[in-house]
Amino acid sequence: MPLRHFSLIEAVALLPGRPVDMHKGDRGRLLIAGGSARYPGAPVLAARGALRSGSGIVSLLSSPWVCAACAARLPEVVCLSANEGWAEVALAEAPSFSAAVVGPGLGRVAWVMDMVRQLWMQWPKPLLIDGDGLFALSEHEAESCLFRADAVLTPHEGEAARLLGTTAEAVRSDRLGAAQCLADRWGCVLLKGSPTIVARRGQKTLFCLDFGGPELSVPGSGDVLSGCIGAFLGAGLEARDAALLGASLHGMAGSRLRVGGVDGILASEIADTLRSVIKEMRS
Repeated sequence: MPLRHFSLIEAVALLPGRPVDMHKGDRGRLLIAGGSARYPGAPVLAARGALRSGSGIVSLLSSPWVCAACAARLPEVVCLSANEGWAEVALAEAPSFSAAVVGPGLGRVAWVMDMVRQLWMQWPKPLLIDGDGLFALSEHEAESCLFRADAVLTPHEGEAARLLGTTAEAVRSDRLGAAQCLADRWGCVLLKGSPTIVARRGQKTLFCLDFGGPELSVPGSGDVLSGCIGAFLGAGLEARDAALLGASLHGMAGSRLRVGGVDGILASEIADTLRSVIKEMRS
């Protein structure tokens, strides 16, 4: 199938406008559901990525201790604290948001798996699924395989393999076919790797992104990417455009940091570099 490289000029054209009279709500309102005792920092990195990408309001739905950690590290985030029943909280708050990111650091306990399924079926706004959220979708596929044109899935090869019922090696040997198969089944898919592939159902041409390199292969980098894409979903971009723009910015931030070497880069540094990348693109 045809593969086209996504260009910097195309990325610039997708950047949301910034009128002088805008307020924070005009930038988009993003909900992030994630975090667990083992991975309390993952949703914080996603929130950082969203804020550095220009999101106006970012809220974290998580356990009390994860919310407390987030408040100490990133006080700009609004916290919705709940021990369980996250889906009910999210759905009740849905009118206040323009998009959601579900998955960073969630863990794989039974109630979390059910929560992801419920949000996939009922969340009424654009939705990004990553990390353990993808694991939950693969567990519930037979009963919740419902195509969503407003959804973005961001698997790496292992997660893609689980969703497809195959092996990572099989995905690696046919990345284009795997991405298209996932997109036909679920929604817009951004298949991480080298190169990153973006596919959606009904799209005759797949997009390839050349931005970034091995400097992005650090813990938490994918969480930052989810937040970055989520920011643009919340700003009103359609799923494919949000994925293309977010991944391009994420890759360019990595490329900028690579000047200092490919080792020792922190995911939080990738998030913080997004601001200067966007500034340069706008100029």
